[in-house]
Amino acid sequence: MSDTSETEAVPKWFLAVGVLFLLWGLAGIYAFYSQLTTPYDQLVAQMGKAGADCIAAMPQWLWWVYGVAVWSGTFGSVALLLRRAWAQPLYLLSLAAVIVQFGHSFGVAKIQDIMGWGAAAFPAFIIAMAVIELWFATFAKKKGWIS
Repeated sequence: MSDTSETEAVPKWFLAVGVLFLLWGLAGIYAFYSQLTTPYDQLVAQMGKAGADCIAAMPQWLWWVYGVAVWSGTFGSVALLLRRAWAQPLYLLSLAAVIVQFGHSFGVAKIQDIMGWGAAAFPAFIIAMAVIELWFATFAKKKGWIS
């Protein structure tokens, strides 16, 4: 392409951002795997009965959505580090899955009624991170840092 933005040098901090995003994704995979495989009694001991009940009540399809959210976000970070434009659609998929996941949690399961609105703080941070990842991949693509 003849777009002049393609020649713009990739800043040194780009790698640091990509690594941070990758670590965030790996933490998400760990949380997904832990919540999926930890026995109920152990969940109760770790997070209390209300939290364990919310996890135990998740429908099977929502576990798939959760998995799509964390895996697509993590693969998006790998793509970003490889400077590949497919980071952008992977981050978009992750954001969509996160919105579906927490839309169900708050809109259908009403976890705020069980655990209080304080339970919304971390999901709000997760959504913000997904938005930031997508924004950054879009920005990097416009700058010609990924292609």
